[in-house]
Amino acid sequence: MRAQILKSAVVSVALVAALGSCGSDSNDSADATSNDISGSVKEWVVKTDASTAKAGEVVFTITNDGTIGHEFLIVKTDIASGDIPLDGDHFAEPTDGIEVIDEIGEFAKGTTETLTVTLDAGSYQLVCNLPDHYSAGMSLGFTVVA
Repeated sequence: MRAQILKSAVVSVALVAALGSCGSDSNDSADATSNDISGSVKEWVVKTDASTAKAGEVVFTITNDGTIGHEFLIVKTDIASGDIPLDGDHFAEPTDGIEVIDEIGEFAKGTTETLTVTLDAGSYQLVCNLPDHYSAGMSLGFTVVA
């Protein structure tokens, strides 16, 4: 009987530990809200440590982790991430349905740039619009809340 109780206790502790590991951790940070955003660009992805900011001043610190130059644009649009119509190998700036808020122009691999902007509530994409980069997947949806 005592062995059965001990076994049940061990199973209970293991279950609690397993359930505890299902909670939020540093890997879940891309779902966080922050106005001080860190991120990176590289072939063929844009990543940030938060997917939402509050309206107002937002600071983006972006590292080029790629092997070539990339740029970083903040585009206000209701168009789904990756679906802005292309004009050849990139999308036209400006184009219907998008507003380019600001950008870090092409910057070298291994460098980090900072961009401070004032954003209104709405839907955005964080993108690289160099030739063929957007179509290769370099876009990320981003939301600003009131």
